[in-house]
Amino acid sequence: MAEVRVELPDDVAEEIARRAAALGTTAAEWVSAMVQDVAADLPEETGEGPDSWIAR
Repeated sequence: MAEVRVELPDDVAEEIARRAAALGTTAAEWVSAMVQDVAADLPEETGEGPDSWIAR
């Protein structure tokens, strides 16, 4: 698995940690699940269309 490092403002990181804790998980696991969910919804093609901005 590739590792990606992202710097976030403290208030954003704290909110992620709060939401993760409420779900009984860690912030790293929560972010990983969110990224996987978004990646699963990426369009297969990068042609022009309503989702073209996210496929670039």
